[in-house]
Amino acid sequence: MENFLNNKNPLQKKVQGNTGNPESSFMLEEKINSFLDKKNYEEFLKKYNEILKNDPDNLEAIINTGFILFLKDEEEKAEEFFQKAKDLAPDNYLIYLNIANLYLEKEKYEKAILYYKRTQVLSPGNPEVFASIGQALYGLKKLEESLNYYNKALKLNPEKQEYLTNLANIYAETGRPEKAAELYEKAVKLDPDDYKALICLGNTYTEMIKYDKAFECFEKAILAAPEYSKAYLCFGISRSYAGQTDEAIEYYKKAISLNPEEDKTYIILANTLVEKNFYDEAIEYYKKAIEINKKNTLAYVALGNTLALKGDLKNSLDYYRDAYLLEPDNKKISFIYEEAIEEYAKKTIKRITEDDYDDD
Repeated sequence: MENFLNNKNPLQKKVQGNTGNPESSFMLEEKINSFLDKKNYEEFLKKYNEILKNDPDNLEAIINTGFILFLKDEEEKAEEFFQKAKDLAPDNYLIYLNIANLYLEKEKYEKAILYYKRTQVLSPGNPEVFASIGQALYGLKKLEESLNYYNKALKLNPEKQEYLTNLANIYAETGRPEKAAELYEKAVKLDPDDYKALICLGNTYTEMIKYDKAFECFEKAILAAPEYSKAYLCFGISRSYAGQTDEAIEYYKKAISLNPEEDKTYIILANTLVEKNFYDEAIEYYKKAIEINKKNTLAYVALGNTLALKGDLKNSLDYYRDAYLLEPDNKKISFIYEEAIEEYAKKTIKRITEDDYDDD
């Protein structure tokens, strides 16, 4: 069971500032965000170019120029300035750390790891560096190596909640729910109002078929974040797994009321309604999912299936065809579509034959 938090990356972090070194003059996270928000790169480049004309070895201007060029996707030019900064201050670990963070933010994980490892040489025993390498390895799908680095980070800083939750996410993803639950529990103890950690813990307990514990987690998550739709969605999924479909339906509807533009919730609700043979209501929710996301092949197939269950094979074919046109290389969809065509043809031939017989 996945954790329905729908993040871009469950281990995603923002670019780190120069924490731990208040005298550093490098760009802080707020400055980076201001560049991203204003897109006013040229103004800043002009400013730093003026500084460098008068002071070619100004480390702040050099590194910040590299940052701006990097944010403009001019990576080669940025690397030239990064190299200048490294030549001027080869033992300054913050240069390597900040460059590594930029590559991590851009999901260029191999380069990020190279810079983090140089940072480790210059500043050994920094837990953030171990954790960042763990994040980059996670991005490369090297999950066991990622676990190793996150465990090293946690050993150096056992009270860091982020390390606990990221480790728990990986253990859950690699099929070790008991270990994941243990770490989520520790994270929740550090911050009892962390509703996302509570939801992940609830999802993990659901997978472990410990529904009472799961329900308790979701109830706490809802208390902490009553407007967060995914708390209700995950609670509904847990209720459904526990066989409490009526309660699940109510939680799904609550999730929709809070986030009416999430097409997946409509599909999950409709699937549950189909289980209870409420076909007409399910059909409306599938159609709503398609209205929100016209490229959701799952909604087309599910709607086709539901219409077929109602005996409306003609209209079900239309939705199977739509799904096939969206994913013509999907073998499962192709098979369903071809089977439906064959079945419809048989029924049509049978009906025509029966009509001819009646005419005689």
